[in-house]
Amino acid sequence: MHVLVVGAGVVGTRLVTRLAATSLCSSDAFDQITVADRLTERAERLASRLGNTVQACSLQALLHKSLCNEVDVVVLALPPGSHTRLANRFLQANCLVLSTSDALGDVRSLLTLESTATEHDALLVVGVGMAPGLSDVLASRAAIDLDCVTEVHVAKFGTGGPACARQHHRALRSFAVEWNNGWQQRPGGSGRELCWFPSPVNAADCYRAAMGDPLILARRFPQATKISARIAATRRDRFTSWLPMLRSPHPEGKLGAMRVDVRGKRNGAWSGRILGAAAPPATATVTVLLSVLHLVANQQIQAKGAMSLSEVVKASDFLTLTEQYGLISEEFVGS
Repeated sequence: MHVLVVGAGVVGTRLVTRLAATSLCSSDAFDQITVADRLTERAERLASRLGNTVQACSLQALLHKSLCNEVDVVVLALPPGSHTRLANRFLQANCLVLSTSDALGDVRSLLTLESTATEHDALLVVGVGMAPGLSDVLASRAAIDLDCVTEVHVAKFGTGGPACARQHHRALRSFAVEWNNGWQQRPGGSGRELCWFPSPVNAADCYRAAMGDPLILARRFPQATKISARIAATRRDRFTSWLPMLRSPHPEGKLGAMRVDVRGKRNGAWSGRILGAAAPPATATVTVLLSVLHLVANQQIQAKGAMSLSEVVKASDFLTLTEQYGLISEEFVGS
């Protein structure tokens, strides 16, 4: 099988490096790795550093050559904005496509590719990262013990690379979507809520933002009456969100975490569970991607269409797999 990673930023670079070193590619599963980027020199530097294991290709050449017809699995690790166009192209070539974008616009438009994916007998997995991605899998795991789910609330702390930091900045100034017995738009930066994350992050103020999680969670829990998503932000983040970024983003956020709060009924009584994980967002995203590719290599993902991660994997088995790759999930049990 041939895996293509589109994007040589923090997530793309780490994923290609791990793939080149892992047994997934030393076996017959993934015997070819190609990396493409808008900056061809960046992809070539990455490929040359990893030796003959990885090939480099420019993004422009990729779209105009038959290479896309030779690829089996595509990981879209580019900044938000171009995922839908690229996903549509690769779905028509019968590829399995994994999108890492968490932008509301990308998630909304990617989910509309259901008919394209089905027509070409392909699969598009939307939101393969920390949130969405790991978040909706944790929500599915928390819901196993509930008879019915009425509320799901997601919160995220930290950013990955510079592109992720810029998306965080844009999300705070954009309208957020929430499900409250119907879709509602809320101003970004509103709805302050103190959320407790796994250590070492602990407590942080979180606010509404334009995140794609509610769209995905509404598919997974159609009976829920409330679904929301928030990101951690400081006062400076909120007040400067309408301005250009005042300083260059950090190459990668040092701290990161996410949590899901799932509420509902069990045996006729109200109940709930809070699950989460702590890791730098780029590290968590790479771990989730490696876990998905592990399942693909073992032919354990056979679905077709445009779906979220929780719709194509079994929550308990997937979380066990992410632990093997170093990402440990935790549960808040009170004090």
